[in-house]
Amino acid sequence: MIKAVIFDLDGTLLNTIEDLANACNFALTEMGLPTYTVEEYKHLVGDGRRNLILRMLPEQLRTDESAVERASGLFDTHYQAHMRDCTVPYPGIPQLLTALKAKGIRLGVVSNKPHEFVTQIVEQYFPGIFDSVAGQQGTLVKPDPAALNRVIADFGLHPDQVLYVGDSNVDIHTAQNAKTASCGVLWGFRDADELEAAGAQQIAAVPEDVLTAVLSRNRAEGLRRGLALFSVLLMLVGLVGLIYFLFVGNAAGVAACVALPLLAGFAAVRMTRPADR
Repeated sequence: MIKAVIFDLDGTLLNTIEDLANACNFALTEMGLPTYTVEEYKHLVGDGRRNLILRMLPEQLRTDESAVERASGLFDTHYQAHMRDCTVPYPGIPQLLTALKAKGIRLGVVSNKPHEFVTQIVEQYFPGIFDSVAGQQGTLVKPDPAALNRVIADFGLHPDQVLYVGDSNVDIHTAQNAKTASCGVLWGFRDADELEAAGAQQIAAVPEDVLTAVLSRNRAEGLRRGLALFSVLLMLVGLVGLIYFLFVGNAAGVAACVALPLLAGFAAVRMTRPADR
């Protein structure tokens, strides 16, 4: 049963690529280096700020720590001042979040963006919506599941009760590493081929598909549990019948009541196992 949906931020909830590209190009221009197009940045982002900085720098500067630090500082200065210039929620995202909350689903964000930026942006665009938010703290970034595991722990849930939603292979691998269900989205920075190759269990073409996926999983789980309960009750009836037929000496009844609990017990065990994701 899905009780929480946790989202990636950039490319999943918010279209942030233009503000990220502008901050990167500001740093590169200040350093007298060539810049990139917004479209090119869609394939440079996703693995944390440091990896973004390393990828945008010319190869000969990637091992020059002073150059990396300067570029990072310039990026941070510009992004802090301009991270809301062009950033907007993707169409349908506010409605999706409202619908999930109305169903009692807890909501979280796990991003490779620095934590201080994540908290500011989430509060700006989605005030009071999310129950737990985690950006990069320290050196660990997705697909390491540490941040996702922290949010799951905040919710007091098991990974089987969580769906992680993102737009890149990094997000799908993060879900796999945390042992949650995964959903890739097509409105972000990457495409279906990348998400499917990474092993996304579901693909959402529009935000409403995420809600549909959650409701479908939960309906199937409810049905599975109902059938399992019915099997257990049937097993108990068989056991009562076994005692009765033993008492009256009916061999055929005894045989039937031995087989019935065994079959019902086997079915109950199968149906109460966690569903394959």
